[in-house]
Amino acid sequence: MKRILLCLLGILLVSVENSITNYINVFGVSFNLILIYITIISLYLDELEIGIIGGILGFIKDVTVGGVFGVNSLILFAIAYSISHLRDKIYKESSITIFALVFITSLFDSMVNIFAVTLVYKSYSILVLAFKGIIMIPLMNSLLSLVLYRLSKKSVLKLKED
Repeated sequence: MKRILLCLLGILLVSVENSITNYINVFGVSFNLILIYITIISLYLDELEIGIIGGILGFIKDVTVGGVFGVNSLILFAIAYSISHLRDKIYKESSITIFALVFITSLFDSMVNIFAVTLVYKSYSILVLAFKGIIMIPLMNSLLSLVLYRLSKKSVLKLKED
């Protein structure tokens, strides 16, 4: 039941991201709520459970957002599985850990998307994509993750108890 609720919450976040946060641009960059969500809950679930949730949410994001089909699904699955695999070696209750994990996952997401976009579309210069993908997106997502983690810390820690 917990996995179904986490998946439904993720689907709700996909719709919130597509309808609200994609239109809030700070320096031409919007937040990636799904990436933050998957990164945080990956610390508390098994590899297979969170990998499936990440794959489903990535697939839904691919269908609703567009772009190179399948990239978001693969990225979220890989991030979820990797973090969950290392969850016993990571100190979960630290805000610095959350900041660093979201920064690294956002950097990975940005680099894969930059590679996919430059191969398929040739719309932006590589310098603009690199600046936004290497500096702005990871920094913005990491700062937002600190706020979201502090707001939802009690409910996230209940995942640890189950």
